[in-house]
Amino acid sequence: MQIKQLNWPHFAERDPHKKIRHLVVHCFAFSVSKSLKLWDKFGVGPHYMIDNKGQISQFVGENKVAWHAGKSCWRGDSGLNATSIGIELYTPSFGQKPYPKAQLDAFVKLATQIIKKHHIRPENVVGHSDIAPTRKLDPNFSFPWKEMAKYGIGLWPKKQIKQKSLKRTKTLLKEIGYDVSDEKAALLAFMRHFMPERVPVDRGAVDKMEENLPKVIAKMPKEDKEIRQILVDVAAIYNKKN
Repeated sequence: MQIKQLNWPHFAERDPHKKIRHLVVHCFAFSVSKSLKLWDKFGVGPHYMIDNKGQISQFVGENKVAWHAGKSCWRGDSGLNATSIGIELYTPSFGQKPYPKAQLDAFVKLATQIIKKHHIRPENVVGHSDIAPTRKLDPNFSFPWKEMAKYGIGLWPKKQIKQKSLKRTKTLLKEIGYDVSDEKAALLAFMRHFMPERVPVDRGAVDKMEENLPKVIAKMPKEDKEIRQILVDVAAIYNKKN
């Protein structure tokens, strides 16, 4: 696996008392050159980037903190920059169209290596939208989480739970790991990850999608039996001792 090394100046030292526990998947739609300029301008950036041809670039060493997650929360942990490694995927459609095979192949190789090296649990492999549901959409609904789970990258339910859960939607979302301070946003992020075919699509300009996220959240459809069933199934595997 060939990795291009970049001398990226935006990082911090890791707290030796905080272990790497999370792998965060992102995507971006601007050209690579434009994105690099923007990230440099705002002093941010991931640990790794993979372009749509499968070329991997490393910005920041895994032993350093990269500024990629922002305000974030997952399974009780907040400020995930301190405990995570971030991978950005270049996709001009901002994850609305299928990711190229070469890019996904490179991602699988890199992600499985990171997971094995740092002993990252599958329930802690997440998308940016999972950890920041009121702010972010990436890696969006076309990222193949179900396929990734076959490689040990994240979790996916294999069968339905027959018994009916009496737990509230908010409780189930929280058990999975979501910040439920905005329940509608959390449910939308859940659907983007586990029910991509049901996600309300924003047809606006790609560079305005995240700005329009509050409007999309407000239009979230009411929960139905299918959503409820998937919630129960996913909560079951996230609560199972792996």
